[in-house]
Amino acid sequence: MINPYTIKRLIPVVFLTATVAVAADPGKVAQVAAGKLQEARASWWGFEQEDSTSVLQAAINSGVPRLIVDNMGSPWITAPLRCVSDQEIFFESGSEVLALKGSFIGQADSLFSLVCVTNVTLRGPGATLRMRRADYDAPPYVKAEWRHVLNIKSSVNIKVYGLTLAESGGDGIYLGVAQRKMTNLDVHIKDVICDKNYRQGISVISAENLLIEDTVMRDTAGTPPAAGIDFEPNHADERLKNCVMRNCLTENNQGDGYEFYLPNLKRASEPVSILIENSRSVNDRTAARVITGNSEEDAVRGSMTFKGCRFESSQKQGIAVGRKPAAGVKLTFSQCHVSGCAPGNTDISDMLLTNNMDDERPVGNILLDQVTFSQPVKRPWITWQDFTFLSEPITGIHGSVSIVSGGVRQEVELTPEWAAAKFPLRFKVRVPRVTADLATARMVDKTEGVSKLSPVEIRTRATYLLFAKAGQEVSFSGQQTQVGKSGFSLKPLLVRSPSGKVIHKAAFKGFKQVLEIKFKATEDGFHALEVDVGSHAFALLSANVPAAIDASKKSASLIRCAGPLFFAVPQGTALFAVGVVGGGGVEAVSAAVCDPDGKEVWRKDTITVFERFTADDGQGLPGGLWQVRFARPSTGVFEDFKVETLGVPGYLFLSPDRYWSF
Repeated sequence: MINPYTIKRLIPVVFLTATVAVAADPGKVAQVAAGKLQEARASWWGFEQEDSTSVLQAAINSGVPRLIVDNMGSPWITAPLRCVSDQEIFFESGSEVLALKGSFIGQADSLFSLVCVTNVTLRGPGATLRMRRADYDAPPYVKAEWRHVLNIKSSVNIKVYGLTLAESGGDGIYLGVAQRKMTNLDVHIKDVICDKNYRQGISVISAENLLIEDTVMRDTAGTPPAAGIDFEPNHADERLKNCVMRNCLTENNQGDGYEFYLPNLKRASEPVSILIENSRSVNDRTAARVITGNSEEDAVRGSMTFKGCRFESSQKQGIAVGRKPAAGVKLTFSQCHVSGCAPGNTDISDMLLTNNMDDERPVGNILLDQVTFSQPVKRPWITWQDFTFLSEPITGIHGSVSIVSGGVRQEVELTPEWAAAKFPLRFKVRVPRVTADLATARMVDKTEGVSKLSPVEIRTRATYLLFAKAGQEVSFSGQQTQVGKSGFSLKPLLVRSPSGKVIHKAAFKGFKQVLEIKFKATEDGFHALEVDVGSHAFALLSANVPAAIDASKKSASLIRCAGPLFFAVPQGTALFAVGVVGGGGVEAVSAAVCDPDGKEVWRKDTITVFERFTADDGQGLPGGLWQVRFARPSTGVFEDFKVETLGVPGYLFLSPDRYWSF
């Protein structure tokens, strides 16, 4: 027997499904405009089955305190919409707002934008806001990652309840900033499903007092990071303060489940305060990943806690922590369970700690409090990949863990003694990166006119220094070469004076073009040549002045070149080092170091992990111009690699006849 109430509910739905348009109700609209009604239906402004953009935007713009988006039996099809302050939009169960096909051409066009608004609620249990993700990968669309379902920027007191946010060209929800230093404040997201979005389920750029509860972020795929949720500030003045996730699920995401990419927050930034509680990750790439800056100035402070979380069936590690130094944010995993990660793979650990090439401090300040690792195969439960030439072992990891493998349970106390045994020192002596006052540099110039330089190709971007005196005509040439299949970089080469002013620009017209640049120096000192060739390579071919790759702050990224490169060792240097590493995976390089007499003092073949020549027995005391050469490895692919000097000023010269020393 059918309930009569059910029949009444079904009749209008069947009727409206066949309806192409619904006429507006001018009387109701007028009452809303006069402030006589506090609640309105979007259908009072009409309904157009092909395109309801104008009626929906008009309904929103009315400013009615509560706007009901009716279930019309077919979707409200619309171009981008903008919300207004002091309004609740209630989407009836079963209703759908669908992106208009052929619209959203702009790279940042979003279905609903909430920009600098206050007191907005979007509520819709059983309702869906859907875009057309598959359309945005082909013309007339320019590939982009910012076509969000909900684009929330610099807004206050925002509530999103019960909605399904699906198939965006960007994120289900984006919490960004419209104006610098204006964070999102008091945002509550509950019972939301972010399904099949292109970049992230949710992106959090800046938020204070953010609460996300009972929310699912699943099946993200498209452009990286492709995470369930990604906390990733763009600037140091943005914040992640009092951010809480509770009873949430990330599932089947191409990227990580819970990603925190925080290098743009610095020590001077507002300390972070983040709690992830009773939440799960299932079948994501990595369940939880945390990356910060590494130096004393670059590492954000504060606290981040995962409590009572379950990380299940990750494709790679359950937990990954990168670059986070002991002086940085305190990271706690309390009563969490990591299970079934990388099944069948004995080369991947359940927890991974990493340092990058240019890091100076080891990973640390991590508490594992009653964390259980249930392994699908027997293997190390934790590993450290240290790509630096100067980090000590892991510091400040403590607590207690349980390892369950092959039916056997092992309890491990994470003491300093355990850490020292687990992560032994890679090199017997630490050699720091040093800086030098360029004002004290002494020029060596043994030739005249323009001369050829060592054909060393840098990868992607670099800064060269060229020394010239005021009034001197500077001449040099360079060439961009292709790596991969993308087109050549249109970014111009920039020349800056010693005072930092851009004094010359020049752009390539194609690969293999030899670009010749001339300018007259207006100041004495070091002029910077800034190069950015995208994914390609660049070589400085000739110059009439001393020139060097500036590797004083980070290693130089090179590609498939033999060198040589030269570096000046100041007289009296008791300790210095040269480090070389392949580009990762099967990419490798062979390297050799020669002293000022040309005698080879060190050689390594097929370098895939960092290797280092260390001069610690008086070899550097006489000083002089040393060199490092590269060659194709006996095995592996000769392509990307990096080189760095430690303990001496990091300037890599391209000629033995023109350089400077200290």
